[in-house]
Amino acid sequence: MLYAEDLTIGQRFPFRTYLLDEAEIIEFARKYDPLFIHTDPAAAAKGPFNGLIASGLQTLAIYQRLDVGSVWTQVAGVAGAGIESRFLRPVRPGMTLTGYAEIAALVHRPERNNAVVTVKSQITDGTKQVLSVSLDAVIHSRKGHRQP
Repeated sequence: MLYAEDLTIGQRFPFRTYLLDEAEIIEFARKYDPLFIHTDPAAAAKGPFNGLIASGLQTLAIYQRLDVGSVWTQVAGVAGAGIESRFLRPVRPGMTLTGYAEIAALVHRPERNNAVVTVKSQITDGTKQVLSVSLDAVIHSRKGHRQP
């Protein structure tokens, strides 16, 4: 387990890959974001993106899955404190998403036995960036941390 004292600015956590298919895009959108550009391939082909695209919310959910799998299974996290995201280009069926998370800032709070860590992440389709995320999270310090 990595604690606040073990983290350094610039430290990177590479993500695994995630292959997104058309059926998953449609299923997610029907439940959470039922716009035609996410649910109807024929109508989406005539729409502003010239084809079906994933909901930004789905792209964020995939980011979360990749982030948890690479960072939060290793780091003694307490909770997220805030998130900012930018959708940079459409995510389409058949894309394989990947990326990394990088420690961008670290503010130790010894009086609370934790630190606020800013983690900046990028998701790519293998070549081009599709999403950027900045997450502030509270991480346990080694001193004073009790295992659950």
